[in-house]
Formats: sequence, C-alpha cells, structure tokens
Amino acid sequence: MSWKCEGSPSDPHPLEENEDDLSCSNCGLTLEEISGNGGKRLRRPTPIVPIAIASFVLAGLGAGISNFVNKTSVPNTITSVSTSSGVSAHISFGEKLLLNDNPSVEKQDAVKAFAVNDYPAAISKLETSLKAKPNDPEALIYLNNARLGTKEAYQIAAVVPIGRDPNPALELLRGVAQAQDEAIKAGMLIKVAIADDNNDPKRSEEIASTLVKNQDILAVVGHGTSKTSLAAAPIYSQNQLLMIAPTSSTSELTQLHKSSSISFVYRTIASDKYTGAALANFMLKVMGKKNAIVFYNSGSSYSESLRSAFSNTLLAEGGKIDHEVDLSKGNQTPPITSEVLVLLPDSDSMPEAMAIAKANQNRLPLLGGDAVYRFENLQDAGQSLNGMVLSTPWHPYASSDTVFPKTSQNLWGAQVNWRTALSYDAMQVLRTAISIGLITPKSGVQGRKNLAVTLAKSTFEADGATGKIKFLSSGDRNSQVILLQVKSGKSSGTGFDFLPIK
Repeated sequence: MSWKCEGSPSDPHPLEENEDDLSCSNCGLTLEEISGNGGKRLRRPTPIVPIAIASFVLAGLGAGISNFVNKTSVPNTITSVSTSSGVSAHISFGEKLLLNDNPSVEKQDAVKAFAVNDYPAAISKLETSLKAKPNDPEALIYLNNARLGTKEAYQIAAVVPIGRDPNPALELLRGVAQAQDEAIKAGMLIKVAIADDNNDPKRSEEIASTLVKNQDILAVVGHGTSKTSLAAAPIYSQNQLLMIAPTSSTSELTQLHKSSSISFVYRTIASDKYTGAALANFMLKVMGKKNAIVFYNSGSSYSESLRSAFSNTLLAEGGKIDHEVDLSKGNQTPPITSEVLVLLPDSDSMPEAMAIAKANQNRLPLLGGDAVYRFENLQDAGQSLNGMVLSTPWHPYASSDTVFPKTSQNLWGAQVNWRTALSYDAMQVLRTAISIGLITPKSGVQGRKNLAVTLAKSTFEADGATGKIKFLSSGDRNSQVILLQVKSGKSSGTGFDFLPIK
C-alpha cells in the first residue's frame, strides 16, 4: 500500500497515522522517522470510485466532462495506541492515550503517571502538553480528570469514532471538554471517560455493554454517528442508562424501545426529517429547480433517512427525482439529465461523493447533507464544491448566542463547528438535569433513572450553544436547520469556507 508524507497543515488539529510498518513513498521515511522530522504526517491512499458510478456521472452530465478524476483524498486515521486487549483498550479516563496525533513526550508521560494514580505528575505534564498544543481535547479532559483525582464526581462517558473518523471525533470531544471545564469551574465536578467506537457498530455494542455494567457511569454522550448510535441505543435503553447523541440524526432513532415508558435515548441534533425537508424546499422555492439526481448510501441509516426525507418532500411539493444512485453499489445506469445533484453521503461513502462533485466540474448546482461539512472536503475538493448548499444544525456566524463562539475560539484557538456545539449542548443537558433532579455522584441505577425522569418532563429545558434545548416525548429535538453555502473565504485556510446563506 502506498502512502504519502505531508508537512504540517494549517488545520488546527492535524492527523497522523499509527501503523509502524508504514513509510513515505516520497522520502522513504518510516512513521517513527516522520514523527521526529518536523511534524510531517502520513496520508491515506485515495480510493478508486466504482467505475459504474463514474460512467453514470459522465454520461448523465454530458460529454463535456472528459477528465473524470476518480481519486479523492480521505482523512487520515487516528488509531488507538493502547497495548491492552479487549474493549477496555478503547475506554480511558486518562490512564491510556486513545489519540495518536504525535503525542508529546509530556502527554505520554502524563498517562503513565495517571495510570499509577500519580495525579500531581500527570497534571504537570498535561499542563505542559496543552501549552504546546492547546487545541487537544483529550489532554484537557485528562487534565481535569487528574485535577479531580480521587474526589467524588459525576462520571460521564463520551463515545466518539476516533479510529475511523478522527476529525469529527476531535470536534465532538472539544464540546465535551469545554463543557466539562466550565462545569468544574462552576462547582459541578464531572469526570469524563473517552471511548473510541471506531465508527463500528459491533465495537459500539461492546462499549455500551461495558458502560452499562459500570454503575458509576451516570450517562453517555454519543455515539458519533447514526449507525453506531442505533447499534448501542437498545443496550442503553434496556439497561436504563441515558444516552444523548449529539450528531445522530437518523429518523430510526425515534423508533427504539422505551423502558418503563421512559425514554433513555435523546439527541441534541434535529431529525433528518427536518433537514431533508429544508433542502428540498430550498431547491424548489429558492433555486427554482424541480428535477434532481440523489446520491446516497443505502447501507447507512443516516444517509438513507436523509434521502427519504428529501425525496418525499420534493415529490410532495411537485418536484421530481430523476434517479437515485446508491453509492455503495455502483450499478450501471443509463444517461440521465437533471437540474441538481444532491449528495447525501455518510462518512463511508464520502470519497465517492467528493469524486462526483469533482466530475461535475461546477456544471450543475450541488446540494448536500450536514456530513459534507468537513474541513478535509474543502481541502480536497473546495473548488468543485464552490456554490454548494448544505444543511447544518448550527454555525457560529448564525448563532444567537455570541458567548459560546467566542469562548470556544479562545479555548481552542480556532473556530468550532456544529459537532462541537451539539456535543457541548449534550453536556449542558446533563448538567442541567443533574441539578434539577438533585442527583448525587455515586447514585448508581437510581441516579440514572432519576436523570431520565427529569429529561422526560415536558417542562425540562436547558441553555446550550444552539439556544434553548427542549425535547419531544420521542427524545427528538425540534430545532432549526441552517443552510450554508461553500464560498471563497480565508477562515479554513483552504481558500473556501462554509458560510450561512443570508
């Protein structure tokens, strides 16, 4: 397998690979040598988009697209660096590193100290590490955990897809870390366990099964994607452990079993039925277009539910779906003309979606789901995405709360996105519910139940980065959807930014 070595990017959270047998195909350096050579990184080889899909795009958009680019950049993968075995290797309060982002010597020494309960040494090392890399949420979470030491504290688990989707995982952890930091400073002591489900449903089930057995864990923030949340949610629900999913928008999540008529599954993001409808209405009423080709992944609950919501709304309002292309299959299809290309990929099918955007060469307007909102997409295909309209639950420039965007930017040294805001909101929900429910640390099973009962009340609400947070009886949040457009800009460092449509 061929890999490439890059210099440190302008991205505030560059990513590195942790596979000792890799070496750079350009300079011949091994991973170990790269780590000590100016902070360079390894880049995953680009996958080939299925030829059938490529042929379809070429034929459907006309002969003008003669130079189809069938490769697209994929974000590098951060993997677990723990040598322990079993699911415990993927869960940590600070005794092991789950992120391999070229950790400093100080950070490596800190987790060793943490593992033997030498909290003063861990604190000192983590403070030094954060001074050099202040945008590291894992280090901030571990630092706060170390400062709490053996003090009695609420324990919350944050489950994110570190191994498979490192950028979104880091964005989610930043929201959790910021909320934890603020809670502790306000007098509510919260310890956070980080868990890496690798965006793998099986590992998600294993992590959920482990967390429900630990009665000190009061609640879970996660999981990071719809498919892993769907896999884990029944386990949490059946064992009465509250789960608040910040970014799992699939409509299927509302159909899960409720234990004792009380929901243990909530989310701070709106259901796909709202985002799909918003995109369809924008296409019909603002763009004045009626015909669309929809690209999606049938194997993804998120992608499938967003496709369904978009298509149903479009058809009900007089539009037409010329074709629906399943990115996971790549079936050969006849040439079709249309007015709009709608890209609704999940993380697994993102490379194929970006290749389609490149093949389009800005000929037809593009619409997209919130999963497209990724720095690496701007980095890889910014020019091809120029003008694309996509949905998002939150954006700092469209926020009614001016405090959170400024506070988060000061903390992390860069502008945060919707994933950070919604994981922060999930923590704010828990913090508020703990106070209202008069729940104490170490309250075990009864504390878990009381937390769910508190959230189930029709009068419950919490203040979050995205505004007032109130839940329907289903556990859904009926919140607004913001539409963004990819435009020329300087914030991301790629030449393009995701900016609100005014």
